[in-house]
Amino acid sequence: VVYSTFTEAINHDPAITYIQTGSQIPGRPSLGAWLSYGLGRVNENLPGYVVMHARSKFPEQSLFGRLWGTGFMPSEHQGVLLRSEGDAVLYLKNPAGVSSKDRRAQLDTLAALNQQQYQEFADPEILARIKQHELAYRMQTSVPELMDLSGESDATFELYGEEARQAGSFAA
Repeated sequence: VVYSTFTEAINHDPAITYIQTGSQIPGRPSLGAWLSYGLGRVNENLPGYVVMHARSKFPEQSLFGRLWGTGFMPSEHQGVLLRSEGDAVLYLKNPAGVSSKDRRAQLDTLAALNQQQYQEFADPEILARIKQHELAYRMQTSVPELMDLSGESDATFELYGEEARQAGSFAA
């Protein structure tokens, strides 16, 4: 836990950037990206970290993507936006009319095409893209189970308070 930070920045934007990335200059990896890079992830079916987006009266994202991005690190260390309302993770479901088997075939074909591109250009971002597609496929089964709190005991909810039972609460 970071209890204090210090910066020379006199404006909010560079100060917030400093808090999230350790630098006032945009484009640096976020704390989450560094932790993912250094420690990996606990579960191969879930991202290294998530960014929680609370519901707000303002429609725009309250935490800009550049503040939780990977900067110059491989994309596999990118966090995933977790929403408090609606689908927790957008675009996790297969499109209408596409079965899980069809989706697997699409990803296998896409991975083969990306491997060909990698052989030609040797860009590590191509391999990171393949890993991200595979993670998204695994998340299709992991995230719904993770977000389903119906099996939690009353004792668990008591630890988080009554608001934890309300939809849209990050305690929920």
